[in-house]
Amino acid sequence: MGRKRAIICFETEERFESVTDAANAIGAAWPLVSSALKRHGACRGFHFYYADEAEPDDSVFDRKVYKNSRPIICLETNERFESQARAAKAVGVPREAIYAALRGHIATKGLHFYYVDEPKPDEEFFRNRSWTRVRCKETGVVYESIAQAARETGVSEKNIQAAAKRHGTAKGLHFYYADEPEPDDLLPSKRGIRVRCKETGVVYESIAQAARETGVSEKNIQAAAKRHGTAKGLHFYYADEPEPDDLLPSKRGIRVRCVETGVVYKTITQAAKETGASQAGIRGAASGMAGGYRWEYVDD
Repeated sequence: MGRKRAIICFETEERFESVTDAANAIGAAWPLVSSALKRHGACRGFHFYYADEAEPDDSVFDRKVYKNSRPIICLETNERFESQARAAKAVGVPREAIYAALRGHIATKGLHFYYVDEPKPDEEFFRNRSWTRVRCKETGVVYESIAQAARETGVSEKNIQAAAKRHGTAKGLHFYYADEPEPDDLLPSKRGIRVRCKETGVVYESIAQAARETGVSEKNIQAAAKRHGTAKGLHFYYADEPEPDDLLPSKRGIRVRCVETGVVYKTITQAAKETGASQAGIRGAASGMAGGYRWEYVDD
């Protein structure tokens, strides 16, 4: 490699005692950094120059890497930069991050940029993009993009974007734009509200948790809580409310007796499993036969 010469990163102003040190710092092979030095190009989004030479004007990099350099403005600060390289240096990001922000109308380190010779975009122009940072109220996690939030939560980008826009929920989670204060008009989420199972007395922090631990679908639990009915023989109601006095009876949760054998079963499910009769048949057999047996409900 010849004699060692210290080099400086244009964007971060960090000094490295050798090309190898710089390469190790950015996770690149040293020949790539060396090549970037010679051609005034970028390596992993960073530009370098020799420490014993004058700092090059950012236009050198603009001409070499992006031929049509144009002044840009930061939407949030209104600061003007004569080049993308100068903006990258001020923000502390690789040059490509500014270029990507301009091209994709996305944020880099929470900042948006637009070209000086174009009209100033409305903030909604950026919010309608899937790369806007969002925060989940329930977890407090900030995602750098709606796409990232979708990947890590399993909620679709479309639903997260809609939730952030209307202050609603997506799969029981509230999302809002991270660069704004938490909205004070967030719509309540039934899936995010605690529910209690009457039969077990267990309180679940969300319908999603209740579904996971009971094996009942979220849709059915939500419907049961709403209409005071049952889901798979279990009653659910909102835990922050008094127990409803008009809970609908569950045929699956009521004890039944086989008239012929006198055996009492705790549930219709148990009776069906142990006798081979169908649940539907037993449920409708209070005045008839099912599986060759007569059945009756047992009152406490």
